[in-house]
Amino acid sequence: MRSKKVDLLKGPVTSSIVRLAVPIMAGSFLSLAYSLTDMFWVGRLGTQAVAAVGTGGLLMWVSDGILSIMRIGGQVHCGQSYGRGKIDEVRCYGRESLRLGYFAALLLFLVYFFAAGPIISIFNFNEAGTHSNSIVYLQVSSFGLFATFGGRILSSLLTTVGNSKSPFIANAVGLVANMILDPLMITTMNMGVFGAALATVIAQIFVLIILLVVAKKDEIFSNLRLFSKAIIWSRVRDILRIGLPAGLQSLIRSTVTIVVSRMVVRFGDLSVAVQRFGSQVESISWLTADGFGSAVSAFMSQNYGAEQGKRMKQGYRSASAIVIIICIFSTVILYFFAADITAMFMAEPEAIAGGKDYLQILSASQILLGLEIITIAAFSALGQTRFTAIVSTVFIGARIPMSAWLSSTSLGVNGIWWTMTITTNLVSLVFIFAFFSYMRKLERELVIDFS
Repeated sequence: MRSKKVDLLKGPVTSSIVRLAVPIMAGSFLSLAYSLTDMFWVGRLGTQAVAAVGTGGLLMWVSDGILSIMRIGGQVHCGQSYGRGKIDEVRCYGRESLRLGYFAALLLFLVYFFAAGPIISIFNFNEAGTHSNSIVYLQVSSFGLFATFGGRILSSLLTTVGNSKSPFIANAVGLVANMILDPLMITTMNMGVFGAALATVIAQIFVLIILLVVAKKDEIFSNLRLFSKAIIWSRVRDILRIGLPAGLQSLIRSTVTIVVSRMVVRFGDLSVAVQRFGSQVESISWLTADGFGSAVSAFMSQNYGAEQGKRMKQGYRSASAIVIIICIFSTVILYFFAADITAMFMAEPEAIAGGKDYLQILSASQILLGLEIITIAAFSALGQTRFTAIVSTVFIGARIPMSAWLSSTSLGVNGIWWTMTITTNLVSLVFIFAFFSYMRKLERELVIDFS
């Protein structure tokens, strides 16, 4: 489907990135809409249900860390191979990343389904209803892992070769399905949290089916032969070499978030619900930046493979400028309309007050958060995922002792929110400085010419 592909190796840099990024960004907002649709209808069931769905979503975030191994590893190698004009390599890396993804989904499904009880017990919920609903949501959601892993990897592969429109269309269909199924299953059929999880799983299956049809018609991915072609272990190792540090970085981030969430539980299940809700709303910034980050990764990996350093530099700067503008807008929205936004989803006065505090505190990190995502994507495109993993581990890991300290002061649970903002801003500044230093190093060593 060449007509849907954006040529990232030629033409105006900014327009190429925007054309690729807008469908990805729109798709990211559709993913947010998935979650908010669940939250809207589940919110009618009370804060226990909101906390349960949010906790299940948090554990799905852990699976996203594992997914990052195949998604990022495959995306980087496919992009660089595409830039070098080696289409057979692109196809091979795509095939092996999908195989790894489905295998990982199977293992994770077994863990989440059969060990849901012990896993949810980690959070030490105060209410039995929150605990039992969380188990139900996790077990049902685990059936969607196969569709999620397959869909996300296919989306990244298609995006890497310049086709971001098809993944957007697939996710749009999934959102419509979810918006129809949520009220039907949660309220009309009175299935509660079970219905919320089941609606999301069905929507994810729709997305995967559409992407499989698109891939079947694509000249590169139409004949991957997942079940008949022999495994090429050298390509598997290549994917893991790039993907493992990125996956480890995401896993550590989600693990730290779980540990911090246990601290939040000390302030009551209402605070847990506020955190889960607030993180969904606050994600408006990082989902936007993530869309441009995916475009930057595809753009820079292709141009790195084609040895077009000047376009790489222009691409990073253009994407960063756009993300800064968008994140300034989201900062204003989150700060000045925090209470109004919270009131749309949560009715209790205490929850509204807590949601307002959360969104206003986190608004102070949105701009640098956006730049962090863009910079990590650029590092990944150059194959430097180990460095980003190490730096992220240091700063994200610091959230545990810092949260414990600040939450023990008069700030209370707000001390945890301030910890997230402070560490995000610091690690972002480190990444930005390190990226420009690394670019200068590549130029000094004549690896690539950026002039």
